[in-house]
Amino acid sequence: MIDTKDKKSWSLYKEGLTKGIFQLESNLGRAWSKRLAPENLEELAALIALIRPGCLKAIIDGKSMTQRFVDRKHKKEDVTYLHESLESILKPTYGVLVYQEQAMLIAVKLAGFSEMEADNLRKAIGKKKADLMAQVKEAFLEGADDKGIVSKDEAEEIFGWIEKSSRYSFNKSHAVAYALDSF
Repeated sequence: MIDTKDKKSWSLYKEGLTKGIFQLESNLGRAWSKRLAPENLEELAALIALIRPGCLKAIIDGKSMTQRFVDRKHKKEDVTYLHESLESILKPTYGVLVYQEQAMLIAVKLAGFSEMEADNLRKAIGKKKADLMAQVKEAFLEGADDKGIVSKDEAEEIFGWIEKSSRYSFNKSHAVAYALDSF
């Protein structure tokens, strides 16, 4: 049995000493490991997802989702939510959209997507399908308007986050499996 609470192992991640460590051996992995300083498997899984292009290149108010997560973890920035309805979905990731499942839950909650429609969103994100993403966007905005939980501007901004993550974001189970292998 692996002791996932081993302080010496976590100190290696915190110091960016991840050369030869699955998923974090690159300069990018080492640098972000040091910045985030993960302390548990949940944070390690998030780190592995956060260094993918979806989070790194999703810039909101001049800051990537990756940097926002790090700043919020270290209390350099307050955790905020564009709308209170997002808190239950984004709270585990400091208010940052990290995983495909979070995008799916947002679509169900705010736009009334069925499980099948939410899975189409996941496919559009995971397979980088621009044509499918355009169809899903239209359905999301219409559904959000019908549900009336968020304003039209908020729906557009939220879907903008989802679109940016379509550059390549992980599902959570994938990130957790990679984190276990890494540890």
